[in-house]
Amino acid sequence: MFKSPLHHLSVMALVEGSSLIALVLLAVPLKYAADWPLGVKIVGPVHGALFIWATIALGVTLSRGQLTPLRGAGVFLASLVPFGGLWSHRMMRRQLAAS
Repeated sequence: MFKSPLHHLSVMALVEGSSLIALVLLAVPLKYAADWPLGVKIVGPVHGALFIWATIALGVTLSRGQLTPLRGAGVFLASLVPFGGLWSHRMMRRQLAAS
């Protein structure tokens, strides 16, 4: 399914980043503005599981030497902010295309 650990991490960055955007820009505002906490109860745990999965994928990618430790740190830090996962995905797709 995935060509390499870097490809897997790239997809995970996109999915995890999208879940963070959904959580921060949709679910949390709906919880407080519309008194609808169900979104956070659903999206929150899904995002948490995806974050753990992406972190494991990052570890595997680093252990295989497909990312430098500095880039790995950048990918991890980017996963902590909304839209950071999209940046990571784009950066890794460029690296995959170049190789």
